[in-house]
Amino acid sequence: MKNNSLIIYFAILIILCTVFFVGTRMMGQQGAYLVQGYMMTPAIAALITRLFFYEPRFKDASLRFGRARDYLKYWLAALGITALSYATYTLLGAIRWDFSGQVFLDRLAEQFAASGQNINDTLPPGFTPWMMLWIYFIGGLTVFNILPGVITGFGEEFGHRGFMFPALYRIKPWVGFIVGGLLWFAWHIPISFMIPQTGETPLWTSILNYIILALGSVCTFVYLAYVYVKSGSIFVTSIAHIAMNNAASSFSYFVIIQNQTLANLGLTLTMLIVVAFMATKKMFSFD
Repeated sequence: MKNNSLIIYFAILIILCTVFFVGTRMMGQQGAYLVQGYMMTPAIAALITRLFFYEPRFKDASLRFGRARDYLKYWLAALGITALSYATYTLLGAIRWDFSGQVFLDRLAEQFAASGQNINDTLPPGFTPWMMLWIYFIGGLTVFNILPGVITGFGEEFGHRGFMFPALYRIKPWVGFIVGGLLWFAWHIPISFMIPQTGETPLWTSILNYIILALGSVCTFVYLAYVYVKSGSIFVTSIAHIAMNNAASSFSYFVIIQNQTLANLGLTLTMLIVVAFMATKKMFSFD
């Protein structure tokens, strides 16, 4: 029954992802707004599966809030991992630091321009783009991880880590980690076609990037699976996940990417270091 429910989960997830993907393509530039809905597809698929096709229902869904110290612990870990990743980018020459914040300001101006607005005319009196930069920077490291961050994180974690990972792990531990990580990576691929891209990338470079990112995704999946099992809470895992994403965004406001492939490699090397450290500490004993 449990294996059948996993197959049903994947079937529902594929249908949902296809609907959102086709919707974004049909809507053109406005379809980018559907990406947030796409991020909720794992949770929706897991919810439907648990309600109608999974006998334990929500008994093993880890919907407890967890320990307060775990939120602090994995939030700090997210900041440390992000700092390590940016140090790796710097050492590889993948980025150039620019503390003027112009990268963020340019992105913000483009977003306002895309909606037909002028950034200086839209902001409240006395509120400057520079002030918004620091709100987003500090918020990305702290409060943005709570709301709406935890909702986005929950969208992935309730499905991927809360349902898919345990089901795959019961088959074989390596299936849970490696196959689960690759499936998680595959789920992300359509997003790159849903969000408008700038510039063209040679085919061989795209293939290399996908290979590098697939390895990095497996390592990140392993780390988040560890957080899920050790915390026993889907909400702690959601915070751990979104804190990594938001912290990376905050740091990105002050860097200019020189080489995207090297940046992808830097992220993968960082997560390899994290997983290697966990392995040396024998942190993968889940039984």
